[in-house]
Amino acid sequence: MEHKSIHFLDLPDEILLIITKKLCPIDVLYSLLGVNKRLDTIARYIVHTKFLDFSIISSNSQFCPVDDAVLDRFCAQILPQIYQHLKVLVFEQLCMKRILLACQYPNLRIINIINYKPNIFSQYLTEESPIVHLFRKQIAHITITNRKKEASNESFTDGCAHIFTICKQLTFFDMSRFTSNGNAQLLLYNRLPNTCFSSNLRTLFVNVATFDDCLCLLDGRLSQLSSFTVNISSIKRSSTITNNRNVLPNLTEFSLFCYSLTNAYDCHIVPLLRQRLTFIDRIHLDEQVLNYMSKLNSFTFHICTFISTSNTVQFLSTNDIQKTFIDWKYSLISCCVDYFSNEIGLCHIYSTPVKITRFMYVTNSFRGSHFQFVTDLKLYDRHSFEHDFFEWASQAFPLLNKLTIFNLIPQENKRQISSIIKYLHLRRLDLINAHIDYANQFLFHTYAYLPRLVTLMIRYEQLTIVTNNFT
Repeated sequence: MEHKSIHFLDLPDEILLIITKKLCPIDVLYSLLGVNKRLDTIARYIVHTKFLDFSIISSNSQFCPVDDAVLDRFCAQILPQIYQHLKVLVFEQLCMKRILLACQYPNLRIINIINYKPNIFSQYLTEESPIVHLFRKQIAHITITNRKKEASNESFTDGCAHIFTICKQLTFFDMSRFTSNGNAQLLLYNRLPNTCFSSNLRTLFVNVATFDDCLCLLDGRLSQLSSFTVNISSIKRSSTITNNRNVLPNLTEFSLFCYSLTNAYDCHIVPLLRQRLTFIDRIHLDEQVLNYMSKLNSFTFHICTFISTSNTVQFLSTNDIQKTFIDWKYSLISCCVDYFSNEIGLCHIYSTPVKITRFMYVTNSFRGSHFQFVTDLKLYDRHSFEHDFFEWASQAFPLLNKLTIFNLIPQENKRQISSIIKYLHLRRLDLINAHIDYANQFLFHTYAYLPRLVTLMIRYEQLTIVTNNFT
């Protein structure tokens, strides 16, 4: 068979465009722009996407600044040729000033700041700063993305307050994208009473410490808000603030996440609701929540309810709860009800398909659904988890990155294991509150395959037994 080599430049323009569209625009511009007229045309074509991403993710999933030589050429030669097309820029904060000072960017509206450090960023937004006019007059979307939390919550709060004060055209703000080592949280109660927010702000994604902090954002200052997503660290009973009754007439999308247990559902989340003795179902959601949201056209949720059954006469089943959602107009609903020997009942109700990334208190009764986006899972039961349950879990949660097991009951069928379960993405395993049988289940290579595991949390005495004293 005769082999014939084809030079890159021998390919027709159509093929070159297909190839370059699949490559990083930064690499294409750096490699092709300035080589010759034909490649200049090819390179400039991709800029019509109006988007440039200067972020680099290292092999250990950390954000890194772009190489100085690459950045120098972009600022001196490339950006001055394409700046008029750009509407979206993504960059590491250390590079921000150099990139934004390279050109005027008349059409720039959206920025994503990587490795945001509030104290340094605030220095860029002083009245004397040469780039402050860009944030005040043009920038409408700001997203803050960090792999880890490096500053205090107080610093983040002050930094965000400064952004809100300066960026008068801001319509979209997202500070929720912290992917490890804890989320930065806004501390708003008693801290931002006089902060001026952009009157144009319509979409807001934030992390806050308490429910009181959440209410501070709903006091009427964000009258144009149409989409609000809040991740609350804890919701506790509090007498320091009354529930806010201000109307947000334009709010059509609201998402609240809280992964901590709370006993304040009655007094905070649904303030008019008296003490409940039953699980949350459709009747409750309609009467206490949805009937007050006339503009709502989408309602996606996951609610996990714990109740005491010591005084319960009627024990509702999964089917009882499911029946209340017949003809539910918002989405398909799944539910799971479980009762434990310590007079505790547990009920999950959730929209399907499930789009959240974290799921807690999954029991043996929890079967049938597929959770393709969940990366953080907590298993809890007062009955043992057997091998077949873990087989189901590995398939139902295919992208699982973090797994916590809370189960002190020994397995019953230790010898009835026929297959090796693969957890191809699992990086963190927490067995602190698990029986030693679950250490065997995950750490014996004949039972499980965990090629990416880097963090194991386990009691030392269990680890010495499982590893035969580390031999």
